Amino acid sequence: MAAPSWLSNLSRAFKTHRLGRTGWYLETNRERLRVVSAELPPRPGETTEWAGRRAFTLQTPPGPATSAAALAEACAVFDAVMAGEWNWPDPEAIPATDDPGHLSYAALERLTEQLRAQLVGEQMGESTWQRTWRPYLARLAAAAGERRWAGDPELLGAYLRNWEPNSRARQMAYDRARRLWKEAGWPWPEGLAPLRGNGKAAADPQGVRAFTDEEISGLREAIGRSKLTPADLVAWDALICFGLRPKELQGLELRQAGGAMVAVVNRAKRSSQGSSGARTVPAVPPAGWPADCWGLLARWREHGLPAGLVTMRSPGDLLSRQLRRLHQPDGLTAYGLRHAFALRLGVELHLSVREAAELMGHSPAVHLSTYGRRLDAPKLQDKLAAMVKARAAG
Repeated sequence: MAAPSWLSNLSRAFKTHRLGRTGWYLETNRERLRVVSAELPPRPGETTEWAGRRAFTLQTPPGPATSAAALAEACAVFDAVMAGEWNWPDPEAIPATDDPGHLSYAALERLTEQLRAQLVGEQMGESTWQRTWRPYLARLAAAAGERRWAGDPELLGAYLRNWEPNSRARQMAYDRARRLWKEAGWPWPEGLAPLRGNGKAAADPQGVRAFTDEEISGLREAIGRSKLTPADLVAWDALICFGLRPKELQGLELRQAGGAMVAVVNRAKRSSQGSSGARTVPAVPPAGWPADCWGLLARWREHGLPAGLVTMRSPGDLLSRQLRRLHQPDGLTAYGLRHAFALRLGVELHLSVREAAELMGHSPAVHLSTYGRRLDAPKLQDKLAAMVKARAAG
C-alpha cells in the first residue's frame, strides 16, 4: 500500500534536514509515528552486537494536521543522535502504552470511537457529533499526544485552558471530556471544577435575538431588490410564517386545511436533548400580514423551493450568508425568524409553553430555557407597573 501523501511529504522534509544522510526513515505503526534507524543507540540493557535497525516512537500523533510538530520532533532526535547526546527514555519513568490508564493519543482516540458508537444513532445524528463533540475530543487526544503527562489533572487542565475562562466553549469541552472519562471508567479529578466554564456566560441578557416585524419587512424588501429568485422568497416566507428550522425546508409540504394554510414538516430532528417527528404547523404570520401570507401557497406551488438550498447539508449556513449579502442587521441569522415565531406565539397570542413547544417541535423544557426571558419580561413589567400604580393610589 502506498504511503499517504502527508507521510511522503514529511519523509522528504526529514531527508532534507538530514542533508541526504541515509539510513533514517519515518513510518507509522499501530496508530503511532516512529523514527527508524540503525544509528539509534542501543536500548538500556541491550548488547552492542545488535546490528539491525531500531525504532523510536514519537510523541506527536500521525496525520497531516500534526506534520509540522512531527517533523520538529524527528529532527530533534536525529540531531541529538548525531551529537551523541540522545538516550532512550527511562522505562521506569514512562507508563507502558498498553496500560489502560495511560493517557495516550491512541487510547483517547479509541475511547472517542466507543463513545461515538454509543451516542450516534441513539441520542444524536452524525452531523451533530461531528459539529459539537468530535472537535473537542480530537483536541483532547491531540493534547495527550504532545507529551507524556504526569496524570489526568495535568492533561485535562492544559486542555481546558485552550478556551476562555468562564465561557460556554470551555463548559462544552469540560462536559465532553468528563463524558469520555466516564466511558473509560476513570475517576474524574474533582480539582478541575474551577475550570468548568459557564454555559450561560455567552447568553444575551435580553434573551434570543429575534427579527422584529419591521426587520422582517426590511428583509423581504431587500430580497425583492436582490438577484434572489421567487423560490428563494418562498423559502424565507416559509421560515417567517411557520417558525421552521432551516433544515425543515427539506421535505416541506404546504397545503390548505380547514380554511387555514398549514406546513407539514416531514423531517425529523434528533439531538442529545431528544428527538421530534413529523408535525403540522398552521401559519402564524407577523401582525399586519394577510392570512394567506401574500399568496404563499400559490407561490410555493408555482416556484417551489430552491433545489440547491433544500439538498445541501446545512441550509442555515447558506441562508445566513444571504442575510449578510443583503446587509441585514448584525447578529441576525436565519434562526432569528424561528425565534420571532416563538415570541409571536407566546407574547402576542399568549399560547402556553406546552402548546408553543408542540408547534415548534421541541420539548417544553427546551422552549422555556430558550425563550423564558423574553416571554416573562412583558408579564413582569406589567406586574410591576400595576404594583407601582396601586402603591401610588394608596
